[in-house]
Amino acid sequence: MSPANAVLANLYRAHAGELRSFARRRIGREEAEDIVQDAYLQLLQRGGAAALDHPRPYLFRIAANLTVDFARKLKVRARYAEEHAGGDGLCDALPGPEQAAGDAAELRRIEARLAELPRLCREAFLLSRLEELSYAEIAAKLGVSVRTVDRYMAKALAHLRAKSGRSN
Repeated sequence: MSPANAVLANLYRAHAGELRSFARRRIGREEAEDIVQDAYLQLLQRGGAAALDHPRPYLFRIAANLTVDFARKLKVRARYAEEHAGGDGLCDALPGPEQAAGDAAELRRIEARLAELPRLCREAFLLSRLEELSYAEIAAKLGVSVRTVDRYMAKALAHLRAKSGRSN
């Protein structure tokens, strides 16, 4: 086992139980283990676990951020389900074949336009629009400044407008 992996294994043995309890209180038992594993995965991906002076608070910060992300995603999914579950006539709300084909074609066009953007610009846009993260949260996640996120968003929106033929 490499020294870095040994350090990570020791950190897991030392703090995983506490992190699991912490996550369980915030989001529930079923998702807590996933949060713990994702926290250690992020620590591993970022490297330098051995160089951390205080790994416990760092792990708890990662876990806290992951639980917030998870809760935010649940909220978005619940809102989507609520908006699309009309209850009294679900079949009436479903699009016909022509509408579904048109929507699928539009989605492919948008995906192609987004693919033309630089990677970080595209990620910033998707984090803002799909995960509803603030610019500060996006900046922290991407490792850039808030001003850079602002520029990425302006660039992405201008690009999408130009490609769609809209001028505003």
